[in-house]
Amino acid sequence: MNGSSKSERVLAPRLSPRETECMLWVSRGKSSSDIGMIVGLSPRTVDSYLEKVCAKLRVRTRIEAVAVAVRSGLIDPE
Repeated sequence: MNGSSKSERVLAPRLSPRETECMLWVSRGKSSSDIGMIVGLSPRTVDSYLEKVCAKLRVRTRIEAVAVAVRSGLIDPE
């Protein structure tokens, strides 16, 4: 065998507190503009955090990021 197995797990990357907060609001259907107003950031700054999350999770869209983050236990949209 080459050392890999089905039981091998990929560790979820760590998200910063602000990235996690933005992702939670995305999971609740909020836009970057809405999130910015809620947390006191510009929409562009919110977008920047979400772009970093997408890169960390290796996905293209914020919807994919939410799905991966929920499955990985990084956020709980409830």
